[in-house]
Amino acid sequence: MVFELHVWGPAFELPSIDAQCLAAIFYLRQCLPLDHWVLIPSSDARVSPLAELPALRDGETWVAGFTNIVDYLLETSNGERDLNKHLNAQQQADCAAFSTFIASRGQPLLDLSLYVSSDNYLNCTRQALSDILTWPKSWTLPHQWRAQAKKRSEHLGLDSLDVDSAQAEEDKRADTGLTAHIPKSLRKPRQTVTGLLGRHQQKNRFRLDAVTEDFFEPLSEMLGEKNWLLGDQACSADCLAVGYLVLMQTPALEHGWLRESLQRNHAILHKWVTSRAAEVFGPPPDVSWVLGRKPGLEPAESPLPWRAPASRSLPQVVQAVVEGCISSIPVIGSGYGVSEIGNTHASGRERHRGKQLQLARLQRRRGLYLEIVASSVATVGLMAWLVYQGLLPVPRWGRSVSRRRGFGEAGVLLGL
Repeated sequence: MVFELHVWGPAFELPSIDAQCLAAIFYLRQCLPLDHWVLIPSSDARVSPLAELPALRDGETWVAGFTNIVDYLLETSNGERDLNKHLNAQQQADCAAFSTFIASRGQPLLDLSLYVSSDNYLNCTRQALSDILTWPKSWTLPHQWRAQAKKRSEHLGLDSLDVDSAQAEEDKRADTGLTAHIPKSLRKPRQTVTGLLGRHQQKNRFRLDAVTEDFFEPLSEMLGEKNWLLGDQACSADCLAVGYLVLMQTPALEHGWLRESLQRNHAILHKWVTSRAAEVFGPPPDVSWVLGRKPGLEPAESPLPWRAPASRSLPQVVQAVVEGCISSIPVIGSGYGVSEIGNTHASGRERHRGKQLQLARLQRRRGLYLEIVASSVATVGLMAWLVYQGLLPVPRWGRSVSRRRGFGEAGVLLGL
């Protein structure tokens, strides 16, 4: 059985736009032969029943998330597909600690760089997403991802990198105090977007340098002069480090403070990431070919086992549109989304299959919501058409006029 690794599509000359997906690709490239797995880019997380990418498919079993994929390969191979098997007890603990550190500290930095910063998002990230996402996801997912990125990184106190929130704060201050009594036609003109961002960039530069050093410095110290973070062989922490760091240094962003800090202050770490990514990921992938939009044979120089995603059917497109509409409804949308599922007591494949059964029950609820909304829309549309054609009479709810009793010609003569 050949494993299928489903990831978010390629961007920034990398195999994926997501750090966890890049880490999963790096891991499988290290522990599996090329003929034992295929790499499938996707523009919709619902290609997996777990609605999360990266996702590994093994027959009828799906596993989502980098950590879960690592654990699954370990459990189903008796340790043969485990990159951490050469680590001693202390190194195992260090590997777990550094993996948590990389994911928890690295993701907010990527959020700030790729999504929160208005210039970077509008001029680079948004275009990259539009290249890999299909309609209608290309309309909804970028906004959702940016909103999630702002929420994940708000604890760093650097939300002013977003020009929209910065301008709103400026307007709020302008409408309070003495300035509020000055007519708007006489007020000092607003700052331009460039001037506003420039001022906030200068103010936030010290904070940016501090949070980037907090992330890069421990990794540089751990790497030192070694080939890998924890020894002479790669482990899961190395895969995560390469996934996050290569996504920080590769994109040519307008405000590339992450890239500049890595190159200037941590040259050894920068060279290590560049060499490791080049030997595993290879040259930049052809996005059109990888996504199946351009026919042809696989490029000979590609070191990754790419497979184009399956084409979408009309019902799948309609379902994606309806799901997007339902998810935006305040009350129903929260219940329509996939909820968390609990852990099962089984191990290996049975544990993951148990989770899939729990998830299937939750998705039946989502299907019920879908049927209710679809039938309601169809009923309202049919009734509107019948009323328009005059086939369905509409009752008049106006004030009724009391009918007066007539007395014929006698009544007319007597004024009755």
